[in-house]
This record gives sequence, C-alpha cells and structure tokens, in this order.
Amino acid sequence: MSKTNRGWLPTYCQPDAFLPKVPETRVLFSRRPFLFQDFLGRAMSFLQGETIRKMGFVYNPETALPCKWRCADESVFGVDLCLYAYTGQYPFDKGAIGGMFNEASLGAAIHHGAINLDFGGSHVGYVPGENGGRFGAIWRPLHQEFSTDCGYLMGVIEPFKKVYEDACRNIFVYNPGGERLLVSIPNEFLHPDWSGHPIKLLVDIEALTAETVDYRDEVPHTHTMVGRSLFHVHPGFIQCLSPKQAHDFNSPRPTPIGRALTHQFFNIFDTKALLDEAGQPRQKLLPYMKHIVSASHSPEGLKAAIINTSLNHNALTDAVRAQAFLSYDFVSFTGVFIDLYDEDLQSYVNLFQPLGLTIKPQGCQREVEMTTEEIHHLLQEQTPATPVLPLADVLGFSEPEIPLEKFTYHPGYFTRP
Repeated sequence: MSKTNRGWLPTYCQPDAFLPKVPETRVLFSRRPFLFQDFLGRAMSFLQGETIRKMGFVYNPETALPCKWRCADESVFGVDLCLYAYTGQYPFDKGAIGGMFNEASLGAAIHHGAINLDFGGSHVGYVPGENGGRFGAIWRPLHQEFSTDCGYLMGVIEPFKKVYEDACRNIFVYNPGGERLLVSIPNEFLHPDWSGHPIKLLVDIEALTAETVDYRDEVPHTHTMVGRSLFHVHPGFIQCLSPKQAHDFNSPRPTPIGRALTHQFFNIFDTKALLDEAGQPRQKLLPYMKHIVSASHSPEGLKAAIINTSLNHNALTDAVRAQAFLSYDFVSFTGVFIDLYDEDLQSYVNLFQPLGLTIKPQGCQREVEMTTEEIHHLLQEQTPATPVLPLADVLGFSEPEIPLEKFTYHPGYFTRP
C-alpha cells in the first residue's frame, strides 16, 4: 500500500485543488518595461484616439478622474506626480498598503468623476547589477542603506522563503553505489508534528519518492539516521532534472537538493493563517506561495508582485461590474511598478510592466480586455501626449534614459546568487 502525507494539508493546498493561472514572468518580461511617465504619455494618447472610441469609450478630460491603487510608499510617489502632470488632477486613492485595491473607495470615486482612469498594481524594488540585478530592495537615501521594497510583500514571503531554503539545504539526493538514486529527508519535512515552526513545508512523498529504503543489516547506507527517512527517488523527479543536476546527484556524496525542489514536489502552508468561511486563506498569496519561493528564474519579490497585482486587478474589475456602476466609465491599466533609486537624479524612478488593460464603457457590465503583448503593441504605436504640466517642473526631471538601460533582468538571464 502506497503512503501519502497529503492528508495533513489544508484543503487549498491539496495537489488537486484548482489554482487559477496568473501571467508567467517569462512572458511578461520578454519585453522590457516602460518608464512610467512614458507609459502614461502613450496611454493618454490612446485614450484620446479613435481605437478606444470604437470600443464605446469617449474620453472627456473634464469628467475624467485619475485614480491610483498602489502601496503607500515614497518610492512610488512619482506615479502620483506623473498622473498630476499629465491630467492636471490630483489622483484619487483606491489603494492600501501592499498594493491592495480598496473596493470601498469605488463609491466615493464615481462621485468625484464619472470616468475613472485607474493605474495600479504592486511594486517591487530593483537594484541594478550583474546577472539581472536583484529584486525586493531599494536604496533609502534618508537612512543611507538598502531596505525592503515592497516591505509588506517581502514580509509575507520571508518566513516561507526561509523554511523553503532550509529544506533545499537539508534534503539530500545521492547514489550510494546501486542503480537508483536515494533521497534523505528530515522528518520535519514529512510530518507536520516533527516541526515546531508555524510554517510547514511537507515534501510530497507521492511525487518525490518511490518507496522507502528497506533496512539491511549488512548495508550501512540503509540504516536509518535519527530524525530522517530514506527513500528511493521517484522517476518523475529524475525526469525533471537538468543534465548537470542529474550528474551532481549521481554520486555517493549526499548532495543538497537545492532548487531541484520545485513546486511539483512539496507543499507549504501557515498553520496560523486566517481562513474564510470556505476554508480559503484571507491572505490570497498563500495558495501561490510554493510557486513564489521555488521559481527558478523569477525572483520571489517580483513573482509575488505579479501574483498580488493579478489578484487585486481581478478584485477591481469584478467590483466595477456591479449594477451601481453601470452608468460609469472605467479604464484600468494594471501592472507591476519596478522602483529604483537613481544616484545621478538623486530621485526614485518607476518602471512599469503592464499586466492587463480593461475598458468598461458606461452601460456595459463586461469589459474589453487586453494582454501584456497587446498593450505593448498598442502603445508602441502611440506618440506620447503632451503633459498638462511640464514633467521637469513636477518631477524635477523629464525623460531619464539611464534607469531603463540599467534594467537588465529577463527570466532566461537571471540567476540566483
């Protein structure tokens, strides 16, 4: 009879539980992001053009309210300044800490403007450097040091990341001389009661292992080590290995499993997570956490920002379909803000990678939807509109080229330190 440890998993972590897809990092970043002020200039041209009028949306600057939903962090204040420069209006705040969309703000927003122009998403810090730079931190000039950005998202991720990295270091794969690879797993990653940590990482023994290694008195490597269990490796795991990983593991020396512990082979959850009536975590990132911490070429902070943006974009588009908002226009540009501090400008600069665009004309409950690729194609054809107020007067600079050149990340190039 085959063994399983899936019975200890929360319902939302079960391998057969459905998890909606979000945009893939490798697809989103097959194109370089925009400088936000350039993106906004092109977006304003699009809003005033013939293409969007054919979709039933008519832009009227006298009734259009620029809105933001983003984290309350000084590193993304340039977004507000750009919206002010291009529209002449102070942006209405629909956001909360962590890049969350505040649904309660919608009723107030439509009283301020019959057309809502939404620009929002999560943000993540970026420090230029070799191997694609690093995400999740930014230079803070007031403290003269680097710190987390977005601190909220990185705080959610951090305890899961630490437990995952501990598993990567302490699960060993090796070949003691037979024909089959073995995997030695600390019992804390097999049974939740063996760990006192509130974050539980459970190796999926159905996916990673074939069967336990039988004890043989004359074969030392079959003798159980205290606190560990020994298994034959599942063929499905071997098929997922790169040639280098397969070579490294095919050795009598126990080798840490490292990043070969991908999302198919483990589950991770917080025993103290608050759940709703349906048994789903109120922190909507948690079902995606194993994908966030184990992604091969997507840094944790960036992956979390993409997922969090997707979740909150859905909350926004779902909310504006309500009957109460039927007679109002909504245009929602959603994406990830990438923040960096530019020493030459002595200022934060915001890049923007669009994830989606939805257009809901008045009288409609469903909206026109566009993908990242469609948005890039659409906006690259636009000539940026002229701001109502000069960017140099509002931002302190107009069109910095260097920060965009410093952004060297793309998924196939990025490697972890």
